[in-house]
Amino acid sequence: MMRRMIWTLFKVTLFNLILVSSMAVGSVYAETELKMWVAGEPGTTVVYDTLAKVYMQKNPDVKIVVTKVGSDLFNPTLVPALSAGQGPDIFMYGTGPGQPAALIKSGLVKDLTPYYHKYDWGKVIPESIENVLSSNGKLWAVGNEVETTAMFYNKKVFQELNLSVPRTWSEFENVVKALQAGGYKTPIGLGGADKWPISHWQSMMFGRYANPTGIEDVLFRDGKWVGAAFVEASQRLQTMAKEEYFGPNPVANGYAETMDAFWSGKVPMTFTGPWIIEGATKTLGEKISDFGVFQIPPFAAGQKIYPTEDIGSGFYISDHTQHPDIAADVLNHFFFHKESRLTLLNNGTIPVGPLEEILPESQLPKLTSEIRSLIEADRSNGTIHAFLDTVSPKNITNASYDGLQALLLNVMSPQEFVESLQVEWEIAKKKNAILLPGGVAK
Repeated sequence: MMRRMIWTLFKVTLFNLILVSSMAVGSVYAETELKMWVAGEPGTTVVYDTLAKVYMQKNPDVKIVVTKVGSDLFNPTLVPALSAGQGPDIFMYGTGPGQPAALIKSGLVKDLTPYYHKYDWGKVIPESIENVLSSNGKLWAVGNEVETTAMFYNKKVFQELNLSVPRTWSEFENVVKALQAGGYKTPIGLGGADKWPISHWQSMMFGRYANPTGIEDVLFRDGKWVGAAFVEASQRLQTMAKEEYFGPNPVANGYAETMDAFWSGKVPMTFTGPWIIEGATKTLGEKISDFGVFQIPPFAAGQKIYPTEDIGSGFYISDHTQHPDIAADVLNHFFFHKESRLTLLNNGTIPVGPLEEILPESQLPKLTSEIRSLIEADRSNGTIHAFLDTVSPKNITNASYDGLQALLLNVMSPQEFVESLQVEWEIAKKKNAILLPGGVAK
């Protein structure tokens, strides 16, 4: 009996020791959970579930919980949560003036510069985009997706009028004249009633005339919007309006109405971005093959084509996270690995940086592939902002929107237009409302 009691006691003690030991080991290898908040339309955010699943398969000790917070990029619950030391470890947020600056100043986000150097992100992130994501020599976010702009055109209309894609400005002018003679009163759809579509032209033309360095000089140094390059660009845009490139009344129609006219064949060209492709493909089906895309040729001799690129948002790491190194590794996996970048591309999200390595393997719609190939063809020239309105403070954006309409209606001169921008720019600079000087310390 005594032996049986001793043996029973020994077994219980041994079991408890094993249990305690296993709990201790388990605590060492406990699963690391990272919360990630993403914003966007449901169809575009599913890709982050896919990327998270792949990462977790490769790193079984890490659990990534992806939460969709709706299409509003500036989720009102985010900042209060971060301020309380709660909320996500990784989150998507804006990159324009005021948004990241507020997060940085409040100490709510991690400095990503050590990871920038560790993973050599500088080989992928273009300088123009890096400048938007950084300040004081430090990187604060990883760009989420890239948008661009180019001229979309109706290939059937061009064929009927025996027109070719123009390679010079003189050829472009001849195409417009031929379209007008062929009965198309609006050769280029604009959507000027909504104001912001005109700013796509402004961004591209300011960049073409001033070149990437000229734009960066204004945004981050002592350059001025009243420079000769910006006056020339504004003059060219106004002349195009006078010659009815955008129709008899360039601000009469909104963007949606303009796009309907373009897809129905009533307007043969429009300058916009690849975000139009997915919806049009679903609507038009095989007829989407009637449309193509090209870069507007240089406006003047010696001028280069600079692809337009901007990011809509960026991914930040919260300062309160207990696992910053793992969070940074997740961002590296999502946005800098070839397989992940291909996954993003095939799901409609254009990753930041060169795409030559993955474009041949992509399964993009033909139009999307064409526009990406155009970007890569001229990328070595440098890139310019696609949306100056998103990297400018609100007062500049408002002045641009109103001024561009006035410019097209010929009620404001090019000189007056750029002077109005400069006045608002000086006001914004005094309030420290402009983008902080960019660039990562090497």
